[in-house]
Formats: sequence, structure tokens, C-alpha cells
Amino acid sequence: MTLPPWPPLPEGIDNAVLFLVLGSFGAVLLGVAKTGFGGSIGILTVPILIYACGGQAALATGVTLPLLIACDFVAVGCWWGKWDLRPVKLILPGAVAGIALGSILLWSFQRLDIAGWQGMADAALKLGIGLIALVFVALQVTRALWKQKMAFRPMFWQGTCAGLMAGFASTLAHAAGPITTMYFLPQNMHKSRFVASASLYYWIGNALKVLPYLLLGMVRASTLSASAMLLPAVVAGALLGVFLHRRAGPKSFTAIVYSLLLLAGVHLCIKAIAVLSR
Repeated sequence: MTLPPWPPLPEGIDNAVLFLVLGSFGAVLLGVAKTGFGGSIGILTVPILIYACGGQAALATGVTLPLLIACDFVAVGCWWGKWDLRPVKLILPGAVAGIALGSILLWSFQRLDIAGWQGMADAALKLGIGLIALVFVALQVTRALWKQKMAFRPMFWQGTCAGLMAGFASTLAHAAGPITTMYFLPQNMHKSRFVASASLYYWIGNALKVLPYLLLGMVRASTLSASAMLLPAVVAGALLGVFLHRRAGPKSFTAIVYSLLLLAGVHLCIKAIAVLSR
């Protein structure tokens, strides 16, 4: 009698070795990004996991959520109490609404069985976020060249708009990183306060996605088993991110974050255009 492999992998993942190698790389990248630099480059984890999951985007999204939550716990623990609560409080109401809207859209795609439209909607969303990220980086570089260093102090409507976009993008594709970076970084926080504030938001925001993902069947026993296989890698990446964060000076840190945001923006645009031009 042949025993089933343990832990069991979801249907569609035929190559366990490829899943483990690529998934571990993506998990390390995710951990480094979220605990060390605020999360913008962590968006690259999802396409890596999509490839590891045999091209199944919904499966990869479900596998990624527990990894995000595990990383959030490490990040919040490492940066406990160093956050700025005001901008986090301002972004949360909009995030709740965005998560609800994103969940309704995912449910509609499942109900109507229009996977092709889901891919198009996801690509359009990524293109919009990517273009906004590129424009944002260009504006920030211009401000730096003109020596304009006035800190951004968001009002309620600005936090709500940022939260709405972040929650919606996060629910569909775990793509909130560029949006939250554009929201938190211009506030000219100390680098540890910036990462701590972003980590606190992710900790709450990703927890709010658990119930919709469970109800939609995107997180289930088999996806949790797959996530468990990658858990050591994401924790190792998170600890490495804290180490790299502490080694970077304030100016270097800002340059690194903007460079990662630029890379994420370019990546989003390229991936979206490839889908929309088919």
C-alpha cells in the first residue's frame, strides 16, 4: 500500500520539490520585505508562488495568506510599540471597506464562473497600482532634488482612500505593499517607526482577510499544509529583514525602499500589460 505524502499538497501541485524550492525563495523574500523594509517588494512573492502552484493564482493567494500572517506576528513582535498609531487608525476604516468590496468581487467571480474576467480585473488593478507607484517615486525624487522635505500629515479622507485601495488590492492579490508605502513613507517617520506602523497595519488587515478567504474556500486544509511547509522560510526571512533593517542608515533605508517600490511598480506594469494585451 502506498502511503499519501505528508503534508498533503493541494490538487494541481504536481512537483513538490519545485513548490518547496520556489515557495521557500518567495517566503524568504516576503519575510525580508515586510520586517525590514515595509513590504513593498513583498508583492513579488505572489507571482513566484503562482508559478510554484502550477499557475493557479487563487491557490497561490490562499497559500500566501497564512505566510503573511506568520510574518506579521514576527514583525509586530520585533517592532512592538514603535509604531505611530494615528496614521494606522486613519487607514483602517477604509481598509475594512476595501476588504469587503474585494471579497464581494471574488465571490462574484466564483459565483458566475468567469475566471477569465477575474484575470483581466486583477491585471487592470495591478496596472493602476503600478502606474501610481511609478508616478509617486518620480514625484518623491523631484521633491528630494528641490530639497522639499515637508512631512505628509494625512487627514481622515486621505487615510480612508489609501485604506480602501490597500484593502481592495490586498484581498484580490496581496498587492497592498506599494499603496501602504506611498501612504506611510512620506510622513518622514524614523525608519523603525515606518516599518512598525506598516507592520501593525498588515497584522490587522491580513487577519481581517481570514474569514472571507475561509468562506470562499481559498484557505482550506490542503492549502494550510502547503503554507506550513514554507513557514520556516518566511520566519527566517523575517529575522533576516530585521537584521538588514538595523544595518541600514536612514538615508540608505529611504533609498532602498524607494528603489523597491520602483521595482514593484515596474513589475506590476509589465505583468499587467502582458495579460491585457493578449
